[in-house]
Amino acid sequence: MNISKTLFAALLFIVITSTSNAAVRDTDSETVAESERLAQQLSERMDEINAQQRDLLDRMQSMEEQRRELELLMRRVDNLDDYRGGTDPDGGVTAVPIVGEEQKQERDAQIKESAPELPRVSSSVGGVLTPKGRLVIEPSLQFLHSSVNRVSIEGFTILPALLIGVIDIVEVDQNSYIGSLTARYGLTDRLEVDIKGSYLYREDSTRSREVLADGVTAVEATASADGNDIGDIDMGLRYQFNRGGGKWPFLVGNLRVKSDTGTDPFELATKSQLDDSPEFSGELPTGSGFWSVNPSLTFIYPTDPVVFFGNVGYLWTFEDDKGKPTDADGNIIGFGKVDPGDAIRMNFGMGLGLNDQSSISISYALDIFSKTTIETASPTSIAGSDVTVGKLLIGYSLRLPGGSPLNLAIGIGATEDAPDTDLTFRMPINFFK
Repeated sequence: MNISKTLFAALLFIVITSTSNAAVRDTDSETVAESERLAQQLSERMDEINAQQRDLLDRMQSMEEQRRELELLMRRVDNLDDYRGGTDPDGGVTAVPIVGEEQKQERDAQIKESAPELPRVSSSVGGVLTPKGRLVIEPSLQFLHSSVNRVSIEGFTILPALLIGVIDIVEVDQNSYIGSLTARYGLTDRLEVDIKGSYLYREDSTRSREVLADGVTAVEATASADGNDIGDIDMGLRYQFNRGGGKWPFLVGNLRVKSDTGTDPFELATKSQLDDSPEFSGELPTGSGFWSVNPSLTFIYPTDPVVFFGNVGYLWTFEDDKGKPTDADGNIIGFGKVDPGDAIRMNFGMGLGLNDQSSISISYALDIFSKTTIETASPTSIAGSDVTVGKLLIGYSLRLPGGSPLNLAIGIGATEDAPDTDLTFRMPINFFK
């Protein structure tokens, strides 16, 4: 009996133990399955997060590229070396991004390669302001040619086909070769200073013929003259008043001062050149003989891909005493006080970017000079000295592989007193970039 109880208890223990182990194994299987399901969900969620992160990075890269393009456009319009937030002249806040040094260098390199310089057609029109701390040395060569044919008639007519008097036919050819060197330096991003020196060579050829002079057969007279020396040195300041943009053009103020370092024409001339029988000098001047000041205002209005520009100014030339010496007979042979007259100056045109390396400009320049007065002349106001000089200017700019632009300006005389041809080559070279 005891043995039977013992066997029954042993069998019961075995059954209970087996049942417990089966339950434990079932519980472990469910736990493993749940863990695998959670791991699968976590892996899928991580894949979604990684995809979202890649999309966000792509968007951030696209926004960065757009930001750089915007900075480049702002640079091309504003023509400044650096952009920093501040207050404009009207008191408004300018929202301009501040960029790091590496981004600034990268932007300057892009601008250097993709933004051709507006062809410089004069000292006040064309190009951009020199950035702060940058020095530009600009050698240039200029050629001017003028050819004048003039007929003077002194007499009266009895019948429409009968002339009593003198017909004087004069033909004058003038050539000038000018080599110049200009240095420009950016004091600030909105202010630059420059100085220009030049050396000139001039040659004139004059041929005249009098017809119907006292019944004498026409005699042709020729005269030639030349001269070479330094020209007048001039200096200038340019200041940008506003940042432009929107509906407003860029406004740049210019102030130029010209010296009298060239050969004075009144030192070579004699008063007899104002008389009825002029004398021709064998030497030509290389300067004006007067100091002058030329304030002007330039506007530049960009409307991609065209840039409209213009300049309005006034040339004020100072009166100077050229002396009143006398000859052996006591006759005054000097000029006394001479006022060469002032001038109103205008220039307007447009520039067009052909591609990222070249551009072209077309403009018209007009100078209206007042009369010259000479103290010892009679009358003191010189007839024919109030001239109008008009030129059509065509400019080209090509950026060379090294980065320096080569500028060519062609001037075509549009009035009688303007040079027939005016060719100018310029090649600015940048230092301390």
